[in-house]
Amino acid sequence: MQLFGNISNFNKTADYLPILIGVMWVETFVIFFTFMTSRSKVLEQWYRKYGLSAVMADVLIVIIGMIIARFLYPLFFTVFSLWKFIGLALSIQIVHDILFYYFFSLVPQGKNSMIDTFKSYAKEVGGYAILGDGAIIIFSCLAASHLATYSFNWNIINLILTLYFIPYLIYHK
Repeated sequence: MQLFGNISNFNKTADYLPILIGVMWVETFVIFFTFMTSRSKVLEQWYRKYGLSAVMADVLIVIIGMIIARFLYPLFFTVFSLWKFIGLALSIQIVHDILFYYFFSLVPQGKNSMIDTFKSYAKEVGGYAILGDGAIIIFSCLAASHLATYSFNWNIINLILTLYFIPYLIYHK
């Protein structure tokens, strides 16, 4: 069995399940790490205040970035390389983070509580947010590519187990 599969084919819809699970694995680790190390009070607040909505927002933005990378990949490359895919996904993530920062900077304080939390997080960690998001992209791509080599059955089992643990991690005291 190969270790990594090609996740760059925009038209291969079967890859969306391993992509979802890979991102969920990384999100599960981020939640666990956040509560076990207490390195970011704002990130703890993010998960405590918004719960599963925070998880959904985190997971979906990574998946959206990977979908964009899948769409753009054949415009730049002809043969799949996991490292090239990760590089493209990282580029997309960095552009997104910068544009998103400018967007939420324009929203007045008190208009959207989630945006207010992003502002607090930006003040707390500054540019390190891009590094953290970059690590999430790298590990999500690696996990998704690895899971693309699994059968549908094993991917469903992985998804169910991952979804099972996330609420327990979020509501950990």
